[in-house]
Amino acid sequence: MKLRNLVRLIASAGYLQVAAAAWAGDQPVAIFHAFNDRYADVEKYVCSVGKQGYSHIQIAPAQKSNPAGDWWARYQPVDFSVIEGRGSEQDLKRLVTTAHSCRVKVIADVVFNHMASMPQYSSLHFPQFGPEDFHQPCDINYSDGNTTTEVACWLGGLPDLDQSRQKVRDIEEAHLTKLMALGVDGFRFDAAKHMDPAIMKLYIDYVDNTSKGNAWNYLEVIQDNDTRADHYQWVAAETDFLLYNSMKRAFTFGGDLRSLRVPEAINDPRSVVFGENHDTIRSLNSYAINAYDDRSDSYLASAYVLAREWGTPLVLGEDNLKVPYLRYGVWFRKTMKERGAAGANVRENVLSVVDSPTVLVMERGAEGFFVENKGTDKFNTPTLDLTLSNIEGCYRELRNNFTVAVERRDTKKWVTRWGTWQRGGMEVEPRDALYFVRESWDRCR
Repeated sequence: MKLRNLVRLIASAGYLQVAAAAWAGDQPVAIFHAFNDRYADVEKYVCSVGKQGYSHIQIAPAQKSNPAGDWWARYQPVDFSVIEGRGSEQDLKRLVTTAHSCRVKVIADVVFNHMASMPQYSSLHFPQFGPEDFHQPCDINYSDGNTTTEVACWLGGLPDLDQSRQKVRDIEEAHLTKLMALGVDGFRFDAAKHMDPAIMKLYIDYVDNTSKGNAWNYLEVIQDNDTRADHYQWVAAETDFLLYNSMKRAFTFGGDLRSLRVPEAINDPRSVVFGENHDTIRSLNSYAINAYDDRSDSYLASAYVLAREWGTPLVLGEDNLKVPYLRYGVWFRKTMKERGAAGANVRENVLSVVDSPTVLVMERGAEGFFVENKGTDKFNTPTLDLTLSNIEGCYRELRNNFTVAVERRDTKKWVTRWGTWQRGGMEVEPRDALYFVRESWDRCR
């Protein structure tokens, strides 16, 4: 990621003035994933991220790890007592202090399931662990009707820690304590599906007790034939790969956006939702999970999750940098959250006002609406009947700053202005997403 470009492009949304951010253990408005960035670099742009509307930023794992230069090495721990790799303990403290100064919370990625597979540790003698602290090597069977091997066997040759041992839990809880003492506000637990749910509950309870309920945590749970979302849903929020798969089918070429009127997803408003993450991108991961052939399809999926009421959106920093409409999607979501907290109806509803496999229209009560066109041709209709929706009044599109009017004519509601009074209906450029927020009627005069 080019730091200067990131700061410049985020700052270009400087007209967005920040109101009260999510704070004190609240569910995030949206999480900016500072994927594998050095802590000193994250410190330089974290306040710009906050001005854009993000309430939380997620950082790379902090513990000493495999020193190989690739991102995956951060997910091969060596020593939990040492902060090293993306920055020192002092670098992390400065990042957290700066983030808090602009009311952005910090989520740390933690890797507790396994350790590094480096040759010097082939005897399983690590600085903090010995051979007795690991499960015996075995292969995972993802289709044997139970989760025994998922929990007890080694993940891709990585030595699997045995969290049933008090010593192992004490060492890992000490790492959580160190990070919370530095001001970290919550955690993503990597590879949670490879640890017993009851063990995960112990870690979550430990964080809750230590933080006095002020931390926000979630679990990485990638479903397979044996592991289901409901195995871990009672423990904490989790990654919503069900929704990811639903979106992948809908946004891929030949897919139908009408399927998202009632998408298959985890039934949990806390679940972490994403158009893509570092596990689903082929250029990052040779074992990418259900990857898009065209990553621009995933950007449109990210735009969709930002428009929704349910879920906790996670946006990769590089996507935020290069896809202009995503930055405005974060502000749209923040605005809807604030208006909902003030008592307005901001319920999400994908409307059937356009019967097209490539165009989606979602209302957020009467307070806003979202439109996107995944097609390669401009969508243009001279009339649009919104009678059976909550949308009425004047709305401003956040990125392009044009206004739309929805008015009653006899017994129906129509779009009477789309940018100018010379045209009604709706016009959306190809491969684009638009976010509209209700304004006073004077904006449309």
